[in-house]
Amino acid sequence: MAESTISPDAETTGVRAAKSERRRRQLLDRALSVFNERGLEGTSLRALGEAIGVSHGALRHYFPSREHLLLEVLREADRRALEFSEESGKGAVDFVLRGADYNMRIPGLMALYNTMAASALERDNVTSREFFVERYDNIRRALVTVFEVGREQGTIRSDISIEDAAALVIAACDGLATQWLIDPQVDMRSAMHLLDRLLGTSSTI
Repeated sequence: MAESTISPDAETTGVRAAKSERRRRQLLDRALSVFNERGLEGTSLRALGEAIGVSHGALRHYFPSREHLLLEVLREADRRALEFSEESGKGAVDFVLRGADYNMRIPGLMALYNTMAASALERDNVTSREFFVERYDNIRRALVTVFEVGREQGTIRSDISIEDAAALVIAACDGLATQWLIDPQVDMRSAMHLLDRLLGTSSTI
């Protein structure tokens, strides 16, 4: 019987890393709940630590600053929204709308996106800027893939750049989300479906 080539030290390190990642995800899950309950102003590292029952120092082991915490909350929300969106099986507009629908289940989450995106515009705020550069790049790539499928199926216009279309869909969704946050009577879904028709996708109107 062949012996394991994994050294005891490496195995122990792997177990510790897996345990640390599970704990980190537990903290993020709780952070989403605390953010839902208390909003942006109430989600400090200290407040989160008190709500979870861990020390401020222990929490800083995973999130060195409030900015890191909030960005990781957004990253986790994006991950969950992406999983939710991928179940749509429809066009690009449905893809982003399902993601928006998921985020809107947590009051204030879309406001947090806006707040942190505005923070990323500050010249010296490298951490938030890098997060949003990566975030928008990932969303554009996902949308381009959806558009490519639509083009192969003949359900999207052939005379447009799908890369530009992906950027346009994101811009429309973000802009409408900001309007909706200010005035809940703004109908995001209706406006996005108008864009859907203009792009010539196959989503159900």
